[in-house]
Amino acid sequence: MKYKKIPNLSVYTEYCNKYETLLTDNYEKNKDEIELLGILIDEYDNRQTEFKKKMNPVELLNSILEEEQITKSKLAKDLGTSRQLISDIIRYRRNISKEMVTKLSTYFKLRPEAFSRPYNLKNYKTKARETA
Repeated sequence: MKYKKIPNLSVYTEYCNKYETLLTDNYEKNKDEIELLGILIDEYDNRQTEFKKKMNPVELLNSILEEEQITKSKLAKDLGTSRQLISDIIRYRRNISKEMVTKLSTYFKLRPEAFSRPYNLKNYKTKARETA
């Protein structure tokens, strides 16, 4: 079988590129293949959207970093911010500012709402007192 259910982002990207090529090549000749790729791409998009809607912004960020194999250092450099800020966000020590929401949504090509939903910070001072 030439095509199968899309398991990850790299296959998704491959299928999207193939879809674009077929569309510009010869639509009538490639109609069935274009239709199949469209269905597989839509199905993957729907799965990812539903999965990511349930995540808070930090979970989403962690998921994307893992999936794309992007380090905190690379992300910080690409966004023009400090690695410490990225670490603090990922460890629930700092909220994602409006400026950072804009940077993250632009960088990952997602809607700003994905990174601006409310979530709770972790209170490390309370935990430290409880264990002392």
